[in-house]
Amino acid sequence: MSKPANLTAYARAGYDGNENTHLATSPAWYAHKLGQYLHATGRCVPVDVRMSRGYRVRCGDSVYAFDNANRITRES
Repeated sequence: MSKPANLTAYARAGYDGNENTHLATSPAWYAHKLGQYLHATGRCVPVDVRMSRGYRVRCGDSVYAFDNANRITRES
């Protein structure tokens, strides 16, 4: 079984305010959107970002879920 891709660089680019030019629904797009969300809500710089199950992204010890309108909620 392969190790999930580390998406931290994409999340940090979003956190830093760079434009999200990635293909919508790609792991890089989700990570970038998560970085934007973390910055907008005053949370810490993203670390160890990886895709989780479904439309969820793991960042450190937390899991964030995307709904159909691409709203993000923290699950844990």
